[in-house]
Amino acid sequence: MPEKDDNPQEPQLEKTEMDEPEELIEEEEDPSETIFDGTKGYVGTGDFDRISQQGFYGTRMDDGRLELEAVEVLHLLERKRVTVQSPDGKPIDSKHIVNTLLSTEPDLWLRYLVFRDLRSRGYAVRLGFGSGIDFRVYGRGDRPGTATAKQLVYVLKEGTPISLHDLDMVTETASTARMNLVFALVDQNGEVNYYRVAQATLRDLRSDD
Repeated sequence: MPEKDDNPQEPQLEKTEMDEPEELIEEEEDPSETIFDGTKGYVGTGDFDRISQQGFYGTRMDDGRLELEAVEVLHLLERKRVTVQSPDGKPIDSKHIVNTLLSTEPDLWLRYLVFRDLRSRGYAVRLGFGSGIDFRVYGRGDRPGTATAKQLVYVLKEGTPISLHDLDMVTETASTARMNLVFALVDQNGEVNYYRVAQATLRDLRSDD
């Protein structure tokens, strides 16, 4: 029979610092047309390289178009790099995209705030995988497809707790993937703070008897 661990390990959150935002200086250019089909955006083959920015946005499809996730479309809209329309040619704004995906992605705007903050700090960002992981984050200067993500980001809303079960699950996912786990906490003002997971040893209170 295995011995009981007198010093169990419990995950705790500690505030961490991310790199400071970079000052972006962009040349003015005509925005690219993007078709939003209700879930994702699509940029034509002629604008693939300009919008992709060497792999920092979207995924190339077999037909040569660039497929954009909803958070990427929102970010490019804010940067005025794209204009968005429905398949039948009607103009679409950010509010329409968020409302369209409200039933399937109720936290889309929350996740977008984190995506935007990470991009402003110079990170390439891709969607996460499994266990509620929201994003994979690459080191500054690293390009998705040629480098491995350094961190996994789990998005939290201030005032909405994460259960110990979920905390343990995402911690295990990061450990298995051999990546650092960071929690992005969005406050009521839309500001983002980052926390890393640390292991703390809990003292066995039975020893005080």
